[in-house]
Amino acid sequence: MSGKAANRDLREINTLFNWLIKKKYITENPATSIERYKEESFSKYVPPQEDVNKIMLAANGEEYDILQSIYHTGARAIEIRRLKWEDINFKNRTIKLWTRKRKTGALEADELFINNILYEILDTLYKNRDKHSPYVFPNKSGGRFSKYTMDNIMPKLCERAGVESFGFNAIRHYVASLMVAGNELSLADVQKQMRHKRATTTDTYIKSFQNAETNAANFIERTQNIIPLKQNRKAQNKKNGSIYGSTE
Repeated sequence: MSGKAANRDLREINTLFNWLIKKKYITENPATSIERYKEESFSKYVPPQEDVNKIMLAANGEEYDILQSIYHTGARAIEIRRLKWEDINFKNRTIKLWTRKRKTGALEADELFINNILYEILDTLYKNRDKHSPYVFPNKSGGRFSKYTMDNIMPKLCERAGVESFGFNAIRHYVASLMVAGNELSLADVQKQMRHKRATTTDTYIKSFQNAETNAANFIERTQNIIPLKQNRKAQNKKNGSIYGSTE
């Protein structure tokens, strides 16, 4: 087991014992004296701009909406699955993403600004939504989008696009690399967008990128190169198939 995996297990154990203390089943946490394990440094994979563009072009309309939602928020896949219409405030242009990536493991919401591109996508989805489902990305029965289906989107999409396989989290890394390499945003700005509680987490995160500086030489040009599929959604859906339908 790696040091990172051991530390992750240790966090979960601490969360359990702290919950037991809160419920007054025990009086102290026996795991507090256990020191964190040393973690080896690693590099996060950041896909090149060309590969990101290719998967955007290969995606059908539904896949494209998910990809763009992740691209413009830096959301994790599970946060997109949890996303409900009540989490989106069109008037104030804000979106709430719910995460357990906290010290306590409790579900917490982070609020982000909705930019123009994301606003247009969400507005279109809202106007064509399943009115019986609270989810932004529901399955056919209106329930929450399944983890199984979500996990299978990117491998199939990368194969279809003819690029090296990468996951949704790599898109999060890619967006972060753009923000870092663009030299227009402060560490605090990146921290807020990535929703890290501590600046040290953000600093460690961005140091782990591979060639971040070459992946984002021109942020504006690169974002312009991602071609919208608005006109071709029906054709793309027919050609590539729908991703919805699986239940939890």
